[in-house]
Amino acid sequence: MTISDRLADKEYLRFVLVAALLTVASAGGMMIFLAVQYAGEGLLWPDVSLIPFFTLILTTAGGIVVGLCLHVFGDHVLLLQQSLTEFRKTGRFEPQYLPAGLLTIYLSLVFGASLGPEVAAIDMGGSMGTLAGDRLRNRIRTLATIGIFGSLAGFGLYLFINRTTGGALYPLPPLGEFLPLYLLYAVILGLAGAAAGVLFIMSFHFFSRLLSPLAGRHLVLGVAGGVGLGIAGTIFPLVLFSGQNEFKTVLDAGATTGAIVLLLLVAVKILASTWCMATLFKGGPIFPLIFAGGTLGLAVSALFPFIPLTVAVPAVMAGMIICVLKMPAAVIPIVALVFLQWEILIIVVIAALAGYFATRSVTMFPQGDGGDGGGAE
Repeated sequence: MTISDRLADKEYLRFVLVAALLTVASAGGMMIFLAVQYAGEGLLWPDVSLIPFFTLILTTAGGIVVGLCLHVFGDHVLLLQQSLTEFRKTGRFEPQYLPAGLLTIYLSLVFGASLGPEVAAIDMGGSMGTLAGDRLRNRIRTLATIGIFGSLAGFGLYLFINRTTGGALYPLPPLGEFLPLYLLYAVILGLAGAAAGVLFIMSFHFFSRLLSPLAGRHLVLGVAGGVGLGIAGTIFPLVLFSGQNEFKTVLDAGATTGAIVLLLLVAVKILASTWCMATLFKGGPIFPLIFAGGTLGLAVSALFPFIPLTVAVPAVMAGMIICVLKMPAAVIPIVALVFLQWEILIIVVIAALAGYFATRSVTMFPQGDGGDGGGAE
């Protein structure tokens, strides 16, 4: 073996070691972030409101705190699809922005923003991987990608630890005999979910244009964001936070809630999430879309009892998420994994593809600014 071969083997082993340590570190970091996030929510949000208009006061205070954070440290947290698009262009994240970015995301989430923590996972893993690549002076894009997957693995592991006794994050009744008619239902329900996704995108565009004169005025946007979120949360408390735990409540009570209330809940969740995104709260859209799409599926099953709940909920959910994210390879596994009922996988695939092809031209961001033809936060 020549000296150059030995050096190459040494560099490869060093890369493998760094990649392994990075995976563990990013996964552990994400799990710690989630644990601290939920602990903070528990401290700020008592089970019983202590004073009148408690929700409105707390969300407004949260908007001001997030606005101050952005005013002091700068606004470097991109929306999810924008962040991934920037990474595809540059092959790196900027580690120097990570501490302030995580603080901004954390404050947004603990003060009740109707958004999810997936942006924290992408930014944390990507920045840690970029830092490792900078130190190695090699394979920055590869290590950033490994860091992202590590953080997402930590996210998944945290959800696995908090799963139900049946194993699924959101357990559904057994489907029973699979009828060919369910495949037609999957197409129709996927399109229904995609229509709701279009409303999500339109709502974001409307609020973004409405608030464009306030761009850069962080404190004003913070107050506006907090007040709007507080009003929505006072009327429908379940629209606060990401929707990860809140959808469990809706799923348990869906049969007795009534279709009208469920549809109103979907509408308010869409408005609350897109309002948060258009002001200055930081977070991702995936769990809000899971909540809204799943709740809409419950409403569909309530309106049309001949459609099984186990068909309606995942099909509408898949259609809505795919409309916003435009990433079938990611959406199909996400929806399948939250239910862990493999007999519905074909339903999820058909609904997702129907929603995707029907709404490919409907994007949250202009071509080239938000991903492959579009995307979401």
